[in-house]
This record gives sequence, C-alpha cells and structure tokens, in this order.
Amino acid sequence: MLRLIIKMNWYVLYVFSNKTNKILSNLNQRKELTAFIPKTEVFHRQAKKKTTKDMFDNYIFVKSDLKQNDFNDLLLSMKDKNDGLIKQLENAEVSALREKEIEFFNNILDKDNVARVSVGYQEEGKTIITEGPLLHYQDHIVRVMKHHCTAQLDLPFFDRKIILGVELISKN
Repeated sequence: MLRLIIKMNWYVLYVFSNKTNKILSNLNQRKELTAFIPKTEVFHRQAKKKTTKDMFDNYIFVKSDLKQNDFNDLLLSMKDKNDGLIKQLENAEVSALREKEIEFFNNILDKDNVARVSVGYQEEGKTIITEGPLLHYQDHIVRVMKHHCTAQLDLPFFDRKIILGVELISKN
C-alpha cells in the first residue's frame, strides 16, 4: 500500500504574551494552518507531580503545506486580526524550520505537542536516559539541573536554550 507523505513546513512566530491565545485561535481558524505552542512537561520533586509549561515563551509554531511566500501573504492578509504578532523567526531569510529542527520536534513532541518528562540516571557524571523523548538525544545533554528536574541540550534553536524535563532515579 502506497502512503502519500506530505511534507509540511513549520514556521515560528514571535508574539506579545498578552496576544498569544488570540493569535493562536485566529491562525487555527484557517484550514491550511495548524498552530500550536510546544509545551514541556516538568517533574516537581517536592510535590512529586508533573506540570506543563510553554517550551518557549511568546512563540507560536505553525504547520502548513504553504510555501514561504504564500505563508507570508496569508500572515499579511491576517495583519489586522493578529495585531500582537511581532515577527517571524528566520533561518537565512526563511522562517520555515530546517528539516533537522522539524525532525527534532517531531521526535520529542507527542500528539498534544508536549515533550513529556524523560527518565534516567546519572553514572560517572553522564546522564543515561532510559525512557522518554530524550532517549535519542542524551548525547546532547550539556547540563542537568537536578533541583528543577530539567536537562539543557546543546542543540541550537534560534539562539534559545532547549530545556526539557528529566526525572533522575537511582540506578538499580
């Protein structure tokens, strides 16, 4: 059976924080767009519970099969509705994410666009991930903040740090 795979472009918009939900709603009213805010799940050691928070403050990700120019035209046509939009993030004059970046987010985000907490342990100063979205990215962990139950990755993303949840357990 032949499956047709449509390559979606991913765009990233930077918005005023008080306009995020309005712009997200406006974008999702368009059938050719899927807009979302990537979230990260964080484990709280003291409370022993998990919560979610925005992975990047004030950023909206948009998936679309629209090409860059068509997407730009669409944003321009929605200018009045999206008055809190500050700018599109760009890679060398193109706001669409690179294939490697799309692959990364496809790997770490679940169907609800949440990067769930990974589980692992530390051995000889190295973090070993046993389950979760960081499983394939443990070599990119440059810092673990044990008190915050988070791990910082060395993957570049528009000069922002990628920090994901990690629960460290005893190695047994």
